Amino acid sequence: MDEIKIKYWSPHGRQEESKYRCNDERIDFIMRAAKRIDLTNLQHCPMLMTLNLANNMLEEIDLSPLESNSALKELRLENNHLTSIDLWPFAGCQSLEKINLTNNRLQFLDLTPVLAVTQVHLDSSVVISADNIHRYLFTTKELGERFQLIRPDRVPWTAPPVLMWTNYETLATRMEWSEMKKRILAVLEQVPPEKWYHIQRGLLIGLGMGELAGYDGDPSNLLKTTHDYMNYHQARRAIFDRTVDLLEQQINDGGPTLFLETEAMEKTSASKLIGRIITARQLEIENAVVLKRASISVMNSLWLTHYGYCILNALDVGMRHFGADNKVLKSFDELGFPLKIKEVESLDNTPIEYPMNVTESMKDFVYNQIENAYM
Repeated sequence: MDEIKIKYWSPHGRQEESKYRCNDERIDFIMRAAKRIDLTNLQHCPMLMTLNLANNMLEEIDLSPLESNSALKELRLENNHLTSIDLWPFAGCQSLEKINLTNNRLQFLDLTPVLAVTQVHLDSSVVISADNIHRYLFTTKELGERFQLIRPDRVPWTAPPVLMWTNYETLATRMEWSEMKKRILAVLEQVPPEKWYHIQRGLLIGLGMGELAGYDGDPSNLLKTTHDYMNYHQARRAIFDRTVDLLEQQINDGGPTLFLETEAMEKTSASKLIGRIITARQLEIENAVVLKRASISVMNSLWLTHYGYCILNALDVGMRHFGADNKVLKSFDELGFPLKIKEVESLDNTPIEYPMNVTESMKDFVYNQIENAYM
């Protein structure tokens, strides 16, 4: 097949069609006064990179024929009459860089299937939501860069976008666990290892088990004991038990204990971890090394420990402490945690020593958290 036809219907109900070549990289279908369009034949256009459907009168659209268009980079649907749109056909489209939906009649939009990879142009009046798994994927600044919001007067919206984060208890009222699991796995496929900690944290908190959100590994491991036949509560129980087992292994392997909430674990099966966590946290401080030059101390390694995070946060100290008063050292001494200090000639050229096995992903999250970078 060298040629395809795209059928569309005018506001008067008349069917018309336009012809394109299967090897087209760009299809412009603008200002046709199309009220409805059939994109079925676009599945025969594997090289399609840009689809421009702007400036029509589309009231609805089925994007499922584009599901296998792995080359697609841009979709333009601005200046139409759309009241809703399903973006899930793009969940597997890693190349999709931009979607323009400005000047439509949208009131609500679920960006879960594309938020991790796509920049979205949208009217500022649209209520934006995404599953809680995305909650910590981007900083507030990064979210602002992923959205181009337009005010009703067509002036760019400069404030950070506000997203409604949907927890999984809420999703369970609308769908079966099997469908929820597909949503989670689709997002996991989009996220590289350097964002694994951010994703698992959003997922576990969204599942109502924030006390375990210190897991520092492949988030897909959390789902391995769930099955499609389970209901939500059965799946949640399986994920909880699986996470406890993974955390036990993490602690035994010298991994981090940061963000594990022992008080919340006391009346759950996670209580078996509490003794190990307490012991590990003491070892973290014993093995932590603070790099120091003159009156400047580097606190990066301390921030990755439980006690260090709590104390430095209370003292409002950043990753570098400036001052000769050594209030940080005094605070740890008073609590019975004397710190190891390493005098160095250069803070910039001396590698930071971490007292546990921690991924770059978790470091990135913690350092962003210190800067209050998340909404």
